[in-house]
Amino acid sequence: MNIEQKMMSQVEQRKRLEAVWWAGSLIWTGLVFGADGLGILPQIGGADAWSWVFAGAGLYGLLGNLWRVGSPDQPDPTTWDYIWSGILLILGLAGFINLEIAFPLILLLVGVVILGSVLVGQD
Repeated sequence: MNIEQKMMSQVEQRKRLEAVWWAGSLIWTGLVFGADGLGILPQIGGADAWSWVFAGAGLYGLLGNLWRVGSPDQPDPTTWDYIWSGILLILGLAGFINLEIAFPLILLLVGVVILGSVLVGQD
């Protein structure tokens, strides 16, 4: 397999993984709003349906990233994969614990991850 074919294969794998993430996130969102509509969504802190959606999507993304790191057949997650997972988790968890500093935490997360990726990339 030449370099061009290998790169196309990785692009196709990333697109497939992205489609799987979107499908899973939409299924999760449907389940959350269905449970909310039926009145069976657990009430924890100040969490509403959107808190559950964001926390679930962020956790799903983070677990997917960790799985990709441990899987030799899958392309490694990008810096932005980690950033988006972190943002979704922070937004979701902010609703559970009434975190008023969610936006500053998101900015901090993005800055730290970008800085870390630049420093690690220079090795």
